Amino acid sequence: MPMKLTLSLGGRTLERYEFDKPLIRVGRNEDCDVPIDNLGISRYHAEIIHKDGFYLLRDLQSNNGTFVNGRRITTHALNDGDEVSIGKFSLVFTGNSIDLSEHEKPDDKDEDDDFGGMTMQMDQQALAQLQREKASRIRGYLVVERNGKKENLFLEKACFIFGKFEDADINVTGWFTPRKLAVILRDESGFRLMNVSHKGKDTWVNGKQVDDVRLADNDEIVIKDIKMRFMRGSPVR
Repeated sequence: MPMKLTLSLGGRTLERYEFDKPLIRVGRNEDCDVPIDNLGISRYHAEIIHKDGFYLLRDLQSNNGTFVNGRRITTHALNDGDEVSIGKFSLVFTGNSIDLSEHEKPDDKDEDDDFGGMTMQMDQQALAQLQREKASRIRGYLVVERNGKKENLFLEKACFIFGKFEDADINVTGWFTPRKLAVILRDESGFRLMNVSHKGKDTWVNGKQVDDVRLADNDEIVIKDIKMRFMRGSPVR
């Protein structure tokens, strides 16, 4: 499955990318695979390496850092739905990846990576606070119907996963069900539901088959044979 990246700023999608290559670079320089023309971004800010079934994100000693799901990283094995934050920009990653228990530290980059172009220094505490605020500002939950009963599931994480593997937030059973079928992502503007299965046939919102959609209050969701309703805010006790 090719890697997909969705670039956004302030909840507004700027560009969608799809790559099937062993190395891509993100940065301000024009020769980057994902160019971001902003002084808060280093000329070569980060890179993603695709090797032996996993995607490894590495920060290239950038001035302002690279964050994944609100946490600053040096190196990180990407999983479906991870949100990579670079300055005030976000990249949502979609792709099948093997989890790594240990990561090597990134090799030293060339000393002249930022030679010839200065990067605007951003306050590191302000950046970290921005990521924390983005991860906690929006509240929502699912009302899930199972065996004639309803239960509320809070969408407290940046990425809520549906699939057939033990770490899924909602386990979806059945023949040919993928390990990761769909994800709900939370960002500063709300929640979005994405089908991350290569089949793309088992995710429905309000009776329509969807691939990538912003969720609205009271939307009816069906994933495989699980019915649920998305609600903004917190349930009334």
